[in-house]
Amino acid sequence: MKRPALLMLMLLIGQPALADGNGPAVDLAALLPPPPAAGSPAARRDLDGVLAAQARRTPEEIAAAKADQQHSVFRFADVFGTAFAPAQLPRTAAFFVRVTAYDKGEVKAVKVFWQHPRPVLASHAVHPLSQEKSNDWSYPSGHATLGYTEAVLLSNMVPERRAAIFARADLYAQHRIVMGVHYPSDVEAGRLAGTVLGGQLLIDPDWQADYAAARAELRKALGLPDEPAAAVAVTTR
Repeated sequence: MKRPALLMLMLLIGQPALADGNGPAVDLAALLPPPPAAGSPAARRDLDGVLAAQARRTPEEIAAAKADQQHSVFRFADVFGTAFAPAQLPRTAAFFVRVTAYDKGEVKAVKVFWQHPRPVLASHAVHPLSQEKSNDWSYPSGHATLGYTEAVLLSNMVPERRAAIFARADLYAQHRIVMGVHYPSDVEAGRLAGTVLGGQLLIDPDWQADYAAARAELRKALGLPDEPAAAVAVTTR
C-alpha cells in the first residue's frame, strides 16, 4: 500500500480510544471492502483461486503451510536466521505476544461483522488441510492480518531487510489459501488490515516503550548498529 493511502486511512480512523487497554481500537469494518457476495462472479473467482491452489500444492508446500499455522512472529526466522529466537529475544517475544493479542481482538470484531463462511462450506470440492473452529469466520484472514502487522513492525525495526520481511509475510498469507481455509479475498483483506493495524501501533504512544525495547534488542542480536546507516522514514511498505 502506498504511503498516501495509509495516511488517508489514518485520517478515517482518527484518534481512537483504547480497546480493553490493549491497543488502539480500529473499525476495520468501516475500512475494508466487503467480501464477495455469495453467488457473484467475484465469489466464483475466489473459489477458483482456492481450488487452483489445492490442485497444485506439493508435499513440500503442504508441510510449509502447516508449519505456518503457528501464530508467531518467529516464523520470520527465515529472514533473520537462528538469532531470531524467543529464548534470545525476550523483549521482542513479549512485545509480539502483545501484538498478537491485539490483532486477534481487532480481527475477531470484523469477522463477526461480516460472518463470511469458509471455502469448505461453499464447495464440497474444497479439501482443507485443517479444521477451523465453527464460529471462526473467513473474512479477513487472521493469519494474514497478523503476518502483515508483524511485517510492518519488523520492517521498521530492521528496514535493511524490508523486502525480505514482506516477501515472507506474503508467503505466510498465501499458505492460508494453500491450506484451503481462506479465499484470496480473505488474504488481501488481511494485508490491508495488517497494514492499518501495524501503522497504528507505530504511532500509538502506549506502545512506544515496548516497541523501542524490542527494536534495540533485535538490532543488537542481529549485529546491526543502533540506527540504520541511512535514515529510513516510518513506512508500511
